[in-house]
Amino acid sequence: MKDSAPNTLVLYSHYTDKLSYYDDWQHAFEVHPGFTTRSININEKSNLALIKDSIKDFDLIVLLHSTNADTLLQLRPYSEFLINRKGILLSFVGNEVNLPRVSLKEKIDFLRNISADYIGTQLPIEAGRWLYEECTSSSVIELPHALNQEAFRPETPLENRLIDIGARSTRYWSCLGDNERNDLFDFFSHHLFKPPIVVDIDTRTRLDRTGWAGFLNSCKGTISNEAGSYYLERDDATIRRIQEYVINNQKQHGSHMVKPDSFLEKLWHLIPKPLKIAIKNPLNAALKSFRVQYYSDIYENLEFSEIYNRFFHDTPRCPAYSKAISSRHFDAVGTKTCQIMLKGRFNDILNADEHYISLEHDFSNIDDVMQRFHDHSYRNAMVENTYEYIMDQHTYYHRISAFRELV
Repeated sequence: MKDSAPNTLVLYSHYTDKLSYYDDWQHAFEVHPGFTTRSININEKSNLALIKDSIKDFDLIVLLHSTNADTLLQLRPYSEFLINRKGILLSFVGNEVNLPRVSLKEKIDFLRNISADYIGTQLPIEAGRWLYEECTSSSVIELPHALNQEAFRPETPLENRLIDIGARSTRYWSCLGDNERNDLFDFFSHHLFKPPIVVDIDTRTRLDRTGWAGFLNSCKGTISNEAGSYYLERDDATIRRIQEYVINNQKQHGSHMVKPDSFLEKLWHLIPKPLKIAIKNPLNAALKSFRVQYYSDIYENLEFSEIYNRFFHDTPRCPAYSKAISSRHFDAVGTKTCQIMLKGRFNDILNADEHYISLEHDFSNIDDVMQRFHDHSYRNAMVENTYEYIMDQHTYYHRISAFRELV
């Protein structure tokens, strides 16, 4: 396979346009000259027979993050074909954290059962190898996100950007045992900065790729932290205890929960998007009157201190460093938006006070952080140097090329 462009099947699941890295990885395989790629959406049931008949024709099969991030429901019908493949199988894994929607253990078991040749982890390599230790027939390789320089590019000069600090990101659920992102966003939302700055932080609005790139181009700076959680478990022990706690609470209060992959959720997904928008509010009101809640609304509103003290206070952290760099960090680099971030490893790609202005986790150095942020020459030099560094080593082309060298 070294001397040719392997015939490559990329399987993806299209169900949202609010996670741009899903499309970034797919596009990267499609345009890379080292692969002859065909992409197929597993959400379209008509493709099942097509893949069954043709999967043995492919030298390489790739499962993108979207195929397993939130559910294995669409992927499971393909398991027999994947097991009987002739080509090499690379599987990415979406949401490498313990969440109530889909069991991380089930993902690990699925990868072990189909004998994936390569597991591409977003985590630091030592955490990925620990997490997938039971997948003995697989090589775990570090494939963190990267920059799509075509989608995320500097279009607005910094002096014309009206927002000083802006951010768009959902709040972390308490069941992760990690409140760093929420604390960071709350701090910047309520802190009285001197001199005053324009802050635009929204944790409710999700943007598509074009909207997100446009928003970053309206900001001089953005805030962030590493993705993931310090509490990573192969057996989902803690999240199962939290699920049991939530279910018992629902029973005690006589309320009901719409669970993931339930009939009601499947029915909701069949409704056309314009109709969803029209009926969402009255439907929520009707469900509320019958004491029915969607599972994500319940978990989103769990109080962090109660969940942490009850389930995480005496729980050991993952034995490997389990927080990771995210696509949003590269998106900011691509638009030349200065990043103020809680100090971390970021997969040893971004270095504190070289590629981002580092903020202590207790915010104790905020005055120094803002002084450096207001120093235009310092900030602009950091942004430019980081942009050149990422363009030179960490685009999606570099990621795909590195994998190509393996096969």
